[in-house]
Amino acid sequence: RTQRVEVQQIQNNIKSSVTSKPLPVKRGVPQGSILGPVLFILLTNDFPKFINDSTENKCVMYADDTTVIVKNKLSQDLSDDINTTLNKAIEYADRNDLKI
Repeated sequence: RTQRVEVQQIQNNIKSSVTSKPLPVKRGVPQGSILGPVLFILLTNDFPKFINDSTENKCVMYADDTTVIVKNKLSQDLSDDINTTLNKAIEYADRNDLKI
């Protein structure tokens, strides 16, 4: 199975597009498929519990989009919390064979 990416642009009322060469897809579901977001949700439904800990992290997921909000009043602690949270997200991705 291969996949192409097409980028379209409209500038000065002129539409142009560029299509990439076909690239092999070795795993996953086709981009833009109806089933893709559902499978992603099933695979990652435990991510919010994994990422939320005793800090004030909040994980928001919708379809195949994920946002993690990290709060802390002290900037140095915030930086540390962000790095810790990012490392946890990378650990989760590694455990679940996800590519970031």
